Amino acid sequence: MACRATVGSSAATAARSLPIRFCGTSKLAAKMTKGKLYGDAKNFHTQKALIAAKLFNVEVEVAGAEAPADKFPLGVTPAFESGDVLLFGAESIALHFAKTTCPEVVQWLQWGQGELLPAVLSHVLHVVSAVQVDKKAADADKAELLAQLKHFNDVLVSRTFLAGDRFGVADVSVALNLLPAYQYALDSAARKELVNVNRWFLTVVNQPAVKEVIGDFAFIEKAAVFDAAKFKELSAKAKPAPKKAEAKKKEEKKKPAAEELDAADEAVRAEPKAADPFAAMPKGTFVMDDWKRCYSNEDTEKVAIPYFWKNFDSENYSIWFGEYKYPEDLSLTFMSCNLISGMFQRLEKLKKNAFASVCLFGTDNNSTISGVWVWRGHELAFPLSPDWTIDYESYDWKKLDPKDEATQKMVNAYFAWEGDFGGDRKFNQGKIFK
Repeated sequence: MACRATVGSSAATAARSLPIRFCGTSKLAAKMTKGKLYGDAKNFHTQKALIAAKLFNVEVEVAGAEAPADKFPLGVTPAFESGDVLLFGAESIALHFAKTTCPEVVQWLQWGQGELLPAVLSHVLHVVSAVQVDKKAADADKAELLAQLKHFNDVLVSRTFLAGDRFGVADVSVALNLLPAYQYALDSAARKELVNVNRWFLTVVNQPAVKEVIGDFAFIEKAAVFDAAKFKELSAKAKPAPKKAEAKKKEEKKKPAAEELDAADEAVRAEPKAADPFAAMPKGTFVMDDWKRCYSNEDTEKVAIPYFWKNFDSENYSIWFGEYKYPEDLSLTFMSCNLISGMFQRLEKLKKNAFASVCLFGTDNNSTISGVWVWRGHELAFPLSPDWTIDYESYDWKKLDPKDEATQKMVNAYFAWEGDFGGDRKFNQGKIFK
């Protein structure tokens, strides 16, 4: 039977898709036997596999939190072992248990992992004090998650389950990705506009196979709030104990050189290290780390912006305006925000010498992206390193005159996320590269 819809990566695509019924059997799905599952049974990723096992009557033994390195060298959990079958990742394991490669299921797994889960974790890790970000970034992360869920809510208007008429792998995976948000972030106020998502989520978590693994679930009334003291405590726990670190170093020193490096390691070490494009440039008087600290911790308009103009070194630093060339290709706002985040992630090595405020303007299917960038030197920074050239050609770049009043007005607006951005563009949300 031919597919009547393409596999999509967004909720909007899924909403427009007609049901797909081309659900073949996986090549890996031979006669199912008892297998070993590696992973933390309290982690929601491992719980996906445990639920799928119960749902499809697969007998599994939780054999430890870590997978054996000789069989799973990537160290990814959950991992599943049964005879010649070695699988890692909750979604691949669940599909194996279900004996399906149904495209309609796969599209929801892709969306859940690629779009929804990053938004959930960006917001939840902050409110539970595991990650510290400034208020603007935290507000933007929350807005991005809620935007995705509102679109998902529209999709669920006419659906009881995600793929077909029965509860299945797609529902398990997406619901468990959402579980941390419902446990810590989606309070009664946030849930008001998510009636369909709430209904679907409760339907999923009350399925017998799900309840056996995660237990009873109840909505929270009040969302968790970031606690600086708790963040310090969690950060301290995450650091290795000094004595253990020292013992490890001593142990490493005892190993002969031949055991420390294999041929591949030696080849990598022999390769010349990539030169820092900024190494030959004068450092100047503008200290990027001090500016970022001020921007993150002080009032933007009253303290941070005056600090920037007082300390900006125009002889050794430059300001640039970048605008996305293809606004007609931008669709849902949360997807546009993911486009910005993706660019930031690929420019990780540029962070030491650069800062940017990039904003999204407009609404779904009618938006633009532009931002103000600051970096060392007076050349366009991206061509200076092959690692930085992936996304920059999708933007038009213009070097700004820091002494010009119009430039200062523009920079202030982008740093504060309010003011005159030119034309009738309405600010939607922003992201900071720092």
